[in-house]
Amino acid sequence: MATAKKAAPKKKTTTAKAEARVADSASKMIDEGVEQMTDYAGKFGGFAEDGLKAFAEQAASSTEIFRTLGARNMDFFARTLEQGVEATQSLTSAKDPREAMEIQTGYAKTFFSAYTSEMTKQADICMSAWRNAAKPFMAFAGK
Repeated sequence: MATAKKAAPKKKTTTAKAEARVADSASKMIDEGVEQMTDYAGKFGGFAEDGLKAFAEQAASSTEIFRTLGARNMDFFARTLEQGVEATQSLTSAKDPREAMEIQTGYAKTFFSAYTSEMTKQADICMSAWRNAAKPFMAFAGK
């Protein structure tokens, strides 16, 4: 029986060593997992910071674009209003219906041409702004 008592402590020692190895292995895996999560969090923070910087830059740029578009719209409105007043004055001095139709047709052609030209220029400004705004975000797509 004395031998049986000695065998039991060896099992406990072997079991304790195995448990210690499992605990060390689990602790090592947890540490590696935490390290990976920290690395991912750092990368995500970098992406978020870069994204916010790009957003702030584009917000400032878009404010300038809206100012430009607003100024162009007001200028176009003022010019067409003046032309409309001139056309109305010309209509009141027309001597016959044919002359009135010519004045009205000329004004309509001029207005439509000016409107089309202005909208094309404003569309170009907007497309340029969208392309510039997308550049920083396209860099994220490649990462």
